Amino acid sequence: NATVTELDLAHNKIGAVGAQHISEALKVNSTVTQLDLGNNDSGDLGPQHIVEALKVNTTVTKLDFFTNHIGDVGGQHIAEAL
Repeated sequence: NATVTELDLAHNKIGAVGAQHISEALKVNSTVTQLDLGNNDSGDLGPQHIVEALKVNTTVTKLDFFTNHIGDVGGQHIAEAL
């Protein structure tokens, strides 16, 4: 989709598997600039998947991961992407 720039998937309980699918989509997307993945129970694996996408996707400039039970490992993944 070449018109969606903001994607709000908060409160959908997508978990780490859902984050992995979103990651695959982000790898080939060049229009989404804001992504809200808050309150999705992604744990530490969710950020790991999204960070992998952000290595090739340079258009996402705002990412929200609030209330995902992210621990030190997940935080480390996010820090690596910054």
